[in-house]
Amino acid sequence: MGEFRERDDALRSSAAEDASSSIAEPERAEHPWPTPAAPALPERLQQIWEATAEEGPRLAERFESLAPSFRDPESADYDDEEAEAELVAVALALRCTRTVADRILRDAHLAVSRLPRTLARMRRGEFPATWFDRILRRTRDLTPTQFAVVDLAASHWPTDITTEQFHGRLSRLLTRLESQAEIPAHLTPEGRRRVRLLPMTEDGIGCLQVIGPAPEILALAQRLDTAARAVQAAQRHAFEAGEEPPCDPRGTVAATAIPASLALIQYDLLGGAALATDGVQVPEHRFRLSVTVPMLTLLGGSEEPGMLEGTIPIPAAMARELAGSCPTWYRVLTEPCSGVFLPVPAQRYTPTRAMLEHLRLRNATCAVPGCTRSSSWASECDHIQEYDHEDPHSGGLTKIENLHLLCWQHHLAKTLGHLDPTRLPRTPGLPGRTAWSVRDRVQVMVHDDTDLATPATVEELMDSWHRYQDELEARRRAQEQRANPPPPPF
Repeated sequence: MGEFRERDDALRSSAAEDASSSIAEPERAEHPWPTPAAPALPERLQQIWEATAEEGPRLAERFESLAPSFRDPESADYDDEEAEAELVAVALALRCTRTVADRILRDAHLAVSRLPRTLARMRRGEFPATWFDRILRRTRDLTPTQFAVVDLAASHWPTDITTEQFHGRLSRLLTRLESQAEIPAHLTPEGRRRVRLLPMTEDGIGCLQVIGPAPEILALAQRLDTAARAVQAAQRHAFEAGEEPPCDPRGTVAATAIPASLALIQYDLLGGAALATDGVQVPEHRFRLSVTVPMLTLLGGSEEPGMLEGTIPIPAAMARELAGSCPTWYRVLTEPCSGVFLPVPAQRYTPTRAMLEHLRLRNATCAVPGCTRSSSWASECDHIQEYDHEDPHSGGLTKIENLHLLCWQHHLAKTLGHLDPTRLPRTPGLPGRTAWSVRDRVQVMVHDDTDLATPATVEELMDSWHRYQDELEARRRAQEQRANPPPPPF
């Protein structure tokens, strides 16, 4: 499957056996990181920014106005005709169909009754409306208890993180809640493995769907992408050498003298069933499939989710199964309170494999804000301050704080001067920060990703240790009372 990672959690104590007892508790407020200023935008975009900031209070007001119109079918006093009349009235007010109105009413009910803390933050303009909508769409099927966990956690999340980091926090929290619930065997990721043909559309387009555990599907997609890129490079080389291009079942590549697109090559490779590359040697991928798991999860003392490729939470049971099938584990050090990945130093032009792995963990996607391309696939390592080949020590050293992974498109944009990143001095114990300037018009600050499981695991250990200390103190007092009983009352 690839390499496996074990976090070196700072605290290793006998309290591990108690760590899983607090796994159901919501995430608590984190350390106060410095809040960056709002992006510096041109006037026309600044107006959009201000209008977007006003969407939260308006959405909160809308939910609070609509929530009383919701009629719960499970309630004892539910009246079907009265509920339908109210639904039609709401649909007219919203200028939408009753089906859409029904969904909006359910969202309003959940927002007011199940997410009151986060709704209050949005009403005050502290929580983005798009983030709140994302929570609603991901949590409609949760139980009231699970809703309470999500609401309390989201009410403490900082809003100076990127949207991608918010999605990661939400996905990881929901995976944690799912790990605690009893799931029928046929509904587990392993039990849902299947390939099925979806209904054909009228335009003659078909769709073959592959469903299975995220690690297996991601590994298949990675193999397919690597193979297609190798074939595309071989087709270009064939044109230069005057040879017949490989993997050209329809002859269109030879006829047009243009390499096929990656999407078409991937389709042809899948059509070959065995991912045959027509003799092309597929190079080893720069990164193995990475699974990051807390030590206590491996030992069975915690149900903290693992992270696949730094972005996809996976249940603890799946992470332990993957660990058992991997011959090699790699330790990754993190700062115990904030989860910041500790740097691996180096002083040369070409980064080491350990540095590349560190950068991939620090930013699971392209480092440019807003880009969601995975840093594991076809990413390029870039010096934030250009490396001076003639005098390396004058600046631009190959060290973690001067490196990041970019997709090829944004690497080219940076080389052309359209993107200008500046790495700010790093405060020990806090995530690093990069200031990005986009064509000298937009400035925005981005924090590095952190290991979200480390602070939670450390907090579990500390809570367990404090309980242990309280028990010892209670035993000591009981022994003193037995050894020195109070005098009789007469």
